[in-house]
Amino acid sequence: MKGYLPHQTIKRVVFWIMLFCLVASTAAGMLLAWEGISQTVAHRLFQSSAVLAFGSGVFLLLNLAFGDLGRYMFGPPRQSPPVDPAFSDRLKRAKVSSDEENRAKSG
Repeated sequence: MKGYLPHQTIKRVVFWIMLFCLVASTAAGMLLAWEGISQTVAHRLFQSSAVLAFGSGVFLLLNLAFGDLGRYMFGPPRQSPPVDPAFSDRLKRAKVSSDEENRAKSG
């Protein structure tokens, strides 16, 4: 998928941000459980990680929304190929003549 900004780059950055948030929250939880840090510091770290992860996810979605997401959701625009009017007339005449030949053979 293509986004407004290069989508692959944004995905990599968001992945690393979310991974960092997960590791930091896990470490804070373990340190809080072992009384290595105060409860206030742990809660601030949890909240900061949640805000960073949520903001990164929203940014990823907004990048897609303002990029080419519509094309992937609804499919590429279907345009009929340009047809030469002379060719279109010849095609119609050929179809009419083949229908007349079929009637003559069967009738």
